[in-house]
Amino acid sequence: MLVHVPDHFSSHLKFDLKKLPATVVDRSSPFKAFAGFAFGLLLLGLGIFELFSFLNAEGTVETSLLTVEFFAFITILIGLGLIAGSVLSFSRYKRICFDGKDFTITYAPSFGVRHRITEPLDNYTGVRLRVLFIQTGLFNRNRYIIDLYHRDSDKIIPLYISTNNKNIRRIWENYARMFKLPALSVGDRGLVQREYTDLDKSLQDLAANGKLPFIASGKFPAPETLNIEEKKDKTIIRPVGVYWDIFSSLFLFIAISAIFVLLTGSVYLTIRGTAVPLKYWATGAILLFVVVYYLLRLFRSYQLEIYADKVLVAETQFGKTQKQDCVPAEKIENIELSYNPTIDRYSLAVISDDKIITFGGRLPVNDLLWLKDFVIRKLIGN
Repeated sequence: MLVHVPDHFSSHLKFDLKKLPATVVDRSSPFKAFAGFAFGLLLLGLGIFELFSFLNAEGTVETSLLTVEFFAFITILIGLGLIAGSVLSFSRYKRICFDGKDFTITYAPSFGVRHRITEPLDNYTGVRLRVLFIQTGLFNRNRYIIDLYHRDSDKIIPLYISTNNKNIRRIWENYARMFKLPALSVGDRGLVQREYTDLDKSLQDLAANGKLPFIASGKFPAPETLNIEEKKDKTIIRPVGVYWDIFSSLFLFIAISAIFVLLTGSVYLTIRGTAVPLKYWATGAILLFVVVYYLLRLFRSYQLEIYADKVLVAETQFGKTQKQDCVPAEKIENIELSYNPTIDRYSLAVISDDKIITFGGRLPVNDLLWLKDFVIRKLIGN
């Protein structure tokens, strides 16, 4: 067995298997590596320039070490780190070859000896679809990954990787049909398996054929976190209470603290009779905008609506619908829980070939399990 190799390095990859033998190289983005290298060089040059300018300047004895030299050294270290990280991330890769029966995986690490293994296609258990949630500062994004699943993580074969979910399920299903292997997805109870012959069937078709997994009878009352409103033509489900993202709370706290510091500085400058610089007011205005934005999120809510012919998720602000997204009932292929490691929570996912809509990202997992069975029973008429 190899030293553990990450499942993938790329953010964009497509293993084209139309013509055999086929080869794909999985490595970090050349653009990101070049951008990181160039920015590292810029910081390195800036740090060196500032350091030498300080050392050669007159009156350096009276200048504080912490005001120039310290920040010059920090800039140089950050630049060197970016350069080294960019080079090392791009120099490692996996080359994967497929001849129709066997996969040959060559792993070239940044340091050390290359490793090569060969694994028959028959040893793979299915084609897996999973989503990695990547947090980058204020923003997060999804990385959609389709791979040939193997119990040995070193032998997992990346087939398709993208940050765009367009047609992702169709691509996943096409790979499953190509290899004639079950389609695997990550659900609340581990890997969920679906035979490739059933991939085009809706949830209602699977129920009619008796192929749905166990569904709770529905005798348990609704959880206290959910408000269920039954109407003549639809069922409306709303979370009870305010569910606010931890990142929103953190950024709001930072923004309010920064505004308080700016106000304190402005008062101090005013007392001294010094005009407050324009950049103070500009920074304060930007931070105030951030505060208002995240405060408004307190009044944003979501509701799930189940009709006879569709399921939709609506976003409301002060009781008015801002936007909504729906999936026709005959196109819904699965209802499952989707895990978000960024906030370590699950949400309910309504899945079709065309799109995936989610709901209840702040609800406890046991309440989502109840909701999952409730929605399935509504769709299949139980």
